[in-house]
Amino acid sequence: MADNVIIQKIKAGEEQGLTMLMERYGSYVAAIVCNLSHEALRVEDVEEIAADVFLAVWNSGAKLRENCTLRPYLAQIARNTTLSRLRQNKPALIPLEEDALMLSGTGGPDELTVKREKAEIINEAVGQFSEPDREIFIRFYFFGQPVQAIARKLAVNPSTVKTKLHRCRKKIKLMLEGRGYGCES
Repeated sequence: MADNVIIQKIKAGEEQGLTMLMERYGSYVAAIVCNLSHEALRVEDVEEIAADVFLAVWNSGAKLRENCTLRPYLAQIARNTTLSRLRQNKPALIPLEEDALMLSGTGGPDELTVKREKAEIINEAVGQFSEPDREIFIRFYFFGQPVQAIARKLAVNPSTVKTKLHRCRKKIKLMLEGRGYGCES
């Protein structure tokens, strides 16, 4: 079944075209959603976003060109829909990247230098964590995944995830104190 057949059926308003589209590209769209969300979304959320993607194609069926391929078009819609959903559900993340540090402070150059040094120390500490501690820390603080999702993904108890996060924070605190940074609030 070629993309042009699917496009013709969608343009004609035939539900079979939508069914064919979902059968052919369902796993492709789901993979894009999972990869972009770093598997932070529940299965239900992935399915809902995929459904939104296919609905968007169905609703814009009249605009589809018959001689083009659907794969890049679906990828773009899946990307935009996923990122939009993640923005809506975005938890507060710890800004460790230099660009975020530049924007986060209104202090002078000294404060910026201190922030950069702390970020380097934290990144170094995270790099020294063993697995699964590193993965848990990154999933929680960088990707903003909830404890429950991390526990499901790694097949561990949620209290284990919390304990490992606590120990990781303690190691970072000790490393910062060892380099002369007190952990003031």
